[in-house]
Amino acid sequence: MQPESKLLKTVIVDDEPSGRESLYKYLTEFSKGYDVVGVASSADEGEEMILKYKPDLVFSDIEMPIRSGLEMLSSVIDKHSFLIVLTTAHEQYAIKAINRFDIVGYLLKPIDMDEFHGISRKIFEKAGHDTFKRSTVQSGSPESRSSIIFLPKLGGKEAIKAEDIIYCKASNNYTEIYLIGKTQKVISKTLKATESMLSDSPFFFRVHDSYLVNYRFIQEFKNEGEAGMLNLQEGHSIDVSKRKKADFLQFLRANGVKFD
Repeated sequence: MQPESKLLKTVIVDDEPSGRESLYKYLTEFSKGYDVVGVASSADEGEEMILKYKPDLVFSDIEMPIRSGLEMLSSVIDKHSFLIVLTTAHEQYAIKAINRFDIVGYLLKPIDMDEFHGISRKIFEKAGHDTFKRSTVQSGSPESRSSIIFLPKLGGKEAIKAEDIIYCKASNNYTEIYLIGKTQKVISKTLKATESMLSDSPFFFRVHDSYLVNYRFIQEFKNEGEAGMLNLQEGHSIDVSKRKKADFLQFLRANGVKFD
């Protein structure tokens, strides 16, 4: 666990309870690197918390009654320096605000978990934060690194560990995801989009136009002429295309796996 001194002190400002609760959950349960020191329900309360706690980061709604989030930020930005992420249901408001403040970015409501994950990387990069460095610098074994992805489900998003995915299979504009424990999920993303979603994980390789595989679950590699076949844990077998075979074997060797 990170020392508390390295966490980014964070204040949330949002007049909507659902907005405050969602952000608080994302920052505390599904993320590392944040210390939420204050949650405000109005611009006045937000200003008090910013001046009191002197946060490193503020998530602020733009449209709030009485005083807007932009009015609040204008009154405190010269008194204390911090990173800003705006939240709004109307993208045009955030775009206008970009010209007034040096913001990290903005999140559209209702906040999508994939978008939140993306803004987190920008936050850590701009802050020069250890969490970002650990996710981008290749140090230690791949097994020592873990990442969380969020799959769409009825009424929200479901967090799963990328390392628990055995492989992904293209199914037209959908992707079938096979997890350990013989669990299968289907998401409304193409395999290309799913591959992009998993790009931070070091375990995956596109072995075929239809398959993205987690090499940690390979039990056997079979040469089949110029192509190949993989036998994976839990009884799965998938094809390796002729076009992908050489690059895949090189990828395995780079990760200390040899099939001679």
